[in-house]
Amino acid sequence: MKRKSPLFSFLSLSFYPLILFYLFFLNPQRVFSAEKDDPVLPVAILQILNNEISGELAQDYIRDIARYHRLQPSRGYSQAAQWVAEKAKSFGLSDVQIERYPADGQTFYFMYPTSPAWDVEMAELWITKPQEEKLTSYAEIPVSVAINSRSCEVEAELIYVGEGTSPLDYEKVEVKGKVVLASGPMDSVASLAVDRFGALGVVTINMRFADDEPDNVSTLRLRTKTPAFGFGLSHRRGEALKARLLRGEKIFVRARVKAEISPYYYENVVATIPGTELRDEEILLTAHLCHYKPGANDNASGSACLLEIGRTLRRLIDEKKINPPKRTIRFLWVPEMSGSIAWVAKHPEEIRRAVAGINLDMVGQYLNQNNSTFFLHLTPHSRPHFINDLLINLIEFLAAHNMQAFGTPSIFPVYSLSGSRDSFRYRIMPYSGGSDQVIFNDGLIGVPFAFFLVWPDRYYHTSGDQPERCDPTQLKRSSLLAAAATIFLSDDCPHQARRLAGEMAARSRIRLTEELKRGFNLLNWSETKDLALNYKEALNFIDQAIKREVASLESLKNYSHRDKEIDQFLSIYIDKLKKEKASWLSELDQFYRLTCQARGIKPERISLTPEEMAASKIIPKRHPELKGPVNLAYLREKIKDQTEAFNLPIFQEDSRITYEILNFVNGQNSLLDIRQAVSAEFKPIPLSWIQAYLELLARARIVIF
Repeated sequence: MKRKSPLFSFLSLSFYPLILFYLFFLNPQRVFSAEKDDPVLPVAILQILNNEISGELAQDYIRDIARYHRLQPSRGYSQAAQWVAEKAKSFGLSDVQIERYPADGQTFYFMYPTSPAWDVEMAELWITKPQEEKLTSYAEIPVSVAINSRSCEVEAELIYVGEGTSPLDYEKVEVKGKVVLASGPMDSVASLAVDRFGALGVVTINMRFADDEPDNVSTLRLRTKTPAFGFGLSHRRGEALKARLLRGEKIFVRARVKAEISPYYYENVVATIPGTELRDEEILLTAHLCHYKPGANDNASGSACLLEIGRTLRRLIDEKKINPPKRTIRFLWVPEMSGSIAWVAKHPEEIRRAVAGINLDMVGQYLNQNNSTFFLHLTPHSRPHFINDLLINLIEFLAAHNMQAFGTPSIFPVYSLSGSRDSFRYRIMPYSGGSDQVIFNDGLIGVPFAFFLVWPDRYYHTSGDQPERCDPTQLKRSSLLAAAATIFLSDDCPHQARRLAGEMAARSRIRLTEELKRGFNLLNWSETKDLALNYKEALNFIDQAIKREVASLESLKNYSHRDKEIDQFLSIYIDKLKKEKASWLSELDQFYRLTCQARGIKPERISLTPEEMAASKIIPKRHPELKGPVNLAYLREKIKDQTEAFNLPIFQEDSRITYEILNFVNGQNSLLDIRQAVSAEFKPIPLSWIQAYLELLARARIVIF
């Protein structure tokens, strides 16, 4: 054999990384492998959607919606709702109506109090001395007027109080009968300046990203006991005013506000595409229509995407390019959370018929310009469902063909002509609250809801959230993903269900392996004294993971129960998963023993403590008339000793933990079951914390022991 020269050996080693780089990153067959990126919905259907869905049209809808100051409730919101309803009718959607629910500050929907409307006719803030100058107005920048500002016509001296959130800020200044300028949050400043020290009103300069966006104004809200007014200024204008005051200049301002607080309504725009043979089962698509003008990404974007999905599906059905849905598709444009809980309260039958849903909130932003990412937030562990794997599959397919990998060709590019060519950057994340999915995923409501979100948003809740900040390409991608999932969910196609069954079976193995790794890591990083305790927690990780995977697969069985072959496959696989539990636990046990040996200690026998034994016999139930997540205002009203109650350790943790504690209360799970489920979902939580929290809820009759 001919000997290779040293130069050849060097070149081989030098170019080997480049060869690997080509194979794994530049090779189109690798990046766009049909086997790797096979979607559960036929590519032909996805291409039909791609050809029809328009990001430009969605952006046009955003421009129209953003014309209205859409507070909940308000006349501005009513105008936006009317516009959406008319648009939905023009697209041929069925059963289009605006449903009204009293919102007067007295009416409750389950645990949720309503708020009266706050409507503004006009509001302006002027400097009157030493020289007249307009600072801001409602007509020009609606968000610059604090919500709940009362009617007034006031002229008074402007006093700078620093941050204005501490009594110390007021020690050397007299603000009674004057207007304060502060850099702190409106709520915190007003509670001191107005209610405690007698100021007439508050002007704030409090902006996120102030250096990058010096001319934006943040949204504001007053919650004072004393009627007052509030205005917000941009960082640039506010700092200039502050500098003048710090130089000793005397400045007087005039505030004029004409506003009214009155009983009104929450309004939901509702529309459907009726199903055929399974019309009594429903798929829900939601987006909150409310928010400050302009509120383009938050959340005219989600509302616009719902309109574009409705237009697209209706047209494709009418043109016979896709089949009519077998299940009814219901569209809901709501005031955030308030409208959802009111709709649930008034429509128990529709809730019972709901199979699953998707909530779209802030889904239109440019990814690269804002360093943002498209997030899919999954259903919580208390609500396992196949919708998670369905959406993961579709998102991964879209991402694989929209990554702009060095100009490599794509078989499925999704762009709008006037939109960006940003790579589709995404993350799959656990459940998150903060929008309407929090209502539907509640244990007593019980509709598995996924959540689309683009985050971060540098213009969030500011005057800078303008329609031009939304990317037609991102609007198209968000709409396409939701529309594709809706086609799958609303159908009853055995071929598609079979694809998803195989996908779920494969992914369940990956997730179980991740839970095993999580257990190994817990043992690796454990203090020796805590090793047995953490081994017990790791065993629980596997136990809960098996339960979740089984429940997710069962949800697909319920969806496709008319297909005996799929039912048989899923039944066999579910049975196999249950039987393999011992094998997974055995692997963990072997690692535990190996770790004990390395630490020079004897493995301990794992068993329930007396406290755990007692907890396993306590089975809490929920009050059937108090649906929805715990509303803290409702809880405070029902609990007399608030200081003690709200000092519970659990309130210092992630709020999703208390959300899930209540969700796992179902009349079947014991106190120990709840603790195990929540600890596997988040982190080990002391049993005593969970018991104390549920006992607190029992005092408010939210939970019954």
